[in-house]
Amino acid sequence: MEPFVDVAIPAVTFLMMVAVGHGMTASDLRRSATDLRAVTTATLGQLLLLPLIATVIVLVFDPAPATIAGLILVAACPGGTISNFYTCLAGANSALSVTLTALSCLLSFVTLPVLVAAGFFFWLDNQPEVEVPVMVLVVQLLFLVALPTCFGMILRRWRPAATEKRDLVLRRVSLIALISLVIYVVHDQRIAITTAFGELSLVAVAFTVLAMAAGFSLAWITGRSFVDRLTYLIEFPCRNLALALVVAVTILNRPDFVAFAAVLLLFQAVIMLAMVVLFRRERSPG
Repeated sequence: MEPFVDVAIPAVTFLMMVAVGHGMTASDLRRSATDLRAVTTATLGQLLLLPLIATVIVLVFDPAPATIAGLILVAACPGGTISNFYTCLAGANSALSVTLTALSCLLSFVTLPVLVAAGFFFWLDNQPEVEVPVMVLVVQLLFLVALPTCFGMILRRWRPAATEKRDLVLRRVSLIALISLVIYVVHDQRIAITTAFGELSLVAVAFTVLAMAAGFSLAWITGRSFVDRLTYLIEFPCRNLALALVVAVTILNRPDFVAFAAVLLLFQAVIMLAMVVLFRRERSPG
């Protein structure tokens, strides 16, 4: 993979985290404090259930090591800003979605290295060349996640009248940048993706469907409204794929690990948009 990707991936990640922070408001933080149960349940649910789902998929399908590594990376990553986009389209609880995404991103510089290291230890112990530099990962994520998210929140307070327009621009630019980067990675790794496309597709669909079911079920068990259940359903499967690219390419130096993330983005978009269309059709009068 060409050297400029080592710069492009962190740059895209930084931009996406700024967009996450810029979407956070003081009212979101107050809502998090007053609805602590929802935020805590959803956050812990993602940290516990997504790795469990990844474990079930590995046990059932026994995919190749590179697919397992990609699955572990995705399951360990925090929520992605694309979940806020899908939530808005579905007419679900956008404020809750943004809050959950921002909180998981802020926590990820600690949770992501721990989950990745544990997942690789249990499922890739026969791959001695795969080593997770935990402290390096923590430091890099601190600069690529926590700091830009805080910067985005500070930026939001600058020229409040232009906040809505600036937020829209940041989200669109970051989404376009991520899609462009994934397209490049897909092209670069096209042989690996083509060779294992069937397996990658199966695992991607399984992860998405199981994560959606886990999110919806958790919200139902904890007595959330249907709108919040839909928000959980969207939030759980939508991961921050830019961070997965950072860890795979710039830290682990294993671009073959991103094949799963690229295929997941494709299939997840189809599933999510189909779900949004069906839900909006059901809610439309007449």
